[in-house]
Amino acid sequence: MKNQFLNRLRRYSKYIFLVLFVLAVYSYAMFQGGFVSWFLFYSVITVIVATVAVAVFPFKVLKAERVVNKEVLRAGENVDVTVVIEKRMFQPFFFLRIQDSIPQKLGSSDEAGALFFFSFQRKLVFSYTIRDARRGEYNFEELRFTFGDLFGLFERQSQIPCQTTVLVYPRVKKLKSTLLSKSSKQMEGESLQQSFDDDRSLAGVRQYVPGDRLNTIDWKQSARSGHLMTKEFESYKGESTVVAFDSYLNKTTELAFERAVELAASMINSFIKENAVPKVSIRLEDWRSSQLSHRTASRGLHLLARVKPIAQPAYVIDKVYQSWQGMHVYYVCAELDSSFVQVCQTMLEQKIALTICMAQLTDEELEVARELEKLGISFFTIN
Repeated sequence: MKNQFLNRLRRYSKYIFLVLFVLAVYSYAMFQGGFVSWFLFYSVITVIVATVAVAVFPFKVLKAERVVNKEVLRAGENVDVTVVIEKRMFQPFFFLRIQDSIPQKLGSSDEAGALFFFSFQRKLVFSYTIRDARRGEYNFEELRFTFGDLFGLFERQSQIPCQTTVLVYPRVKKLKSTLLSKSSKQMEGESLQQSFDDDRSLAGVRQYVPGDRLNTIDWKQSARSGHLMTKEFESYKGESTVVAFDSYLNKTTELAFERAVELAASMINSFIKENAVPKVSIRLEDWRSSQLSHRTASRGLHLLARVKPIAQPAYVIDKVYQSWQGMHVYYVCAELDSSFVQVCQTMLEQKIALTICMAQLTDEELEVARELEKLGISFFTIN
């Protein structure tokens, strides 16, 4: 009860002080008399009336814009943000505080706001920097405005929606081991599911070389040139390779999860640099797959930027395993447990060549790894 009374007293104390101040100046003018005393009194009244008028007058924002130097960046980079507010030229205000709402976990910033005093400028501009951005997809929602007067009597707050999306890709590191050399047949596209009857884009025509398939011979060009000519199609390289990322996280820390995401991104980058176009499967709520190409390599990184840890381990039976049939799957995960052994057995039944890729292995995971190696599954770790 006492605290409520004190809070109310603090809220109205400035109004009580202002009334007492006006009464004191009025009493001084009455008893002292003269031009100076009444000038002081009317000056105080003029300032108070102007303060009230400005506080009541609505502040209209014509346009609010947030500009970032990069809408897509890598984890660890900085984001430079510039906020531009357009207002009317003769828009009265005593002071204006603008605060930007930075998404949580995006990064660190000293001050994402600015304080402006009475100004006739049509544009109010301020900038700040978000350092060491973290992986993820972030949405800036709104700008918060706080208006006040000279005496701190009136304070109004408002919010203006200002949508901006920033996508932070995971870090990409150069892998010491070349994964592509471990599966030459898969890299050349000799998958059980593929054949030359697929709908392919014609890349060109060259002279026939012994060993070329007969159904690729271009008979019209051969008749014109007098030599056997073979059609060249877009490369099959890497199309029977899958980079799969399992977002299961139970005992491992989030730091280990982020390292696993970086490993998956680094593997995708390594495949693309080797002119391979692997298939990427990422487990969000369900498995999402995308066939990459040199033009669409960012799709896999986009999915990895959005991935979050989930508590549900991989299912023993899943339809995605059938789509991997006959392929080489590089299965990236943050942790291993005994239940994953059955998942691997299901994949092996689908004629899948399986390589488990992890950032590091704990002592408990080493025991599971030894059991999986007995099944013919290989491992790749960066630590």
